[in-house]
Amino acid sequence: MTDWDVKNYLEKIYKVPVKQVSSRIVCGKIEPAPGKKYLIKSTEDYREAAVYLPEDQPFVFPNINPEKKTKESDDEMESYRKTMNRDNIVNQHNNWNRKDVPSWFGL
Repeated sequence: MTDWDVKNYLEKIYKVPVKQVSSRIVCGKIEPAPGKKYLIKSTEDYREAAVYLPEDQPFVFPNINPEKKTKESDDEMESYRKTMNRDNIVNQHNNWNRKDVPSWFGL
């Protein structure tokens, strides 16, 4: 995202007035490959942005997940955990002749 994209995103989606946006690309870490004679990039490049708000505008994190939606998703996750109990799955596919092979391998 460019500076202009970040500014528009914050103003349109989160309704936050933005005074200025400054961004830069941070280079990933470059290190020698283990046991080799060449360099590899171990982490990817990423963009870092600093957003400046007007002085009279305090920053408040927007509520992305309202309480009702969060409670519904928690209930869904709990019901999923009950149906996908790991002990039940392992007991269904338990083969003692192949103790070193994971149980999901024989499905």
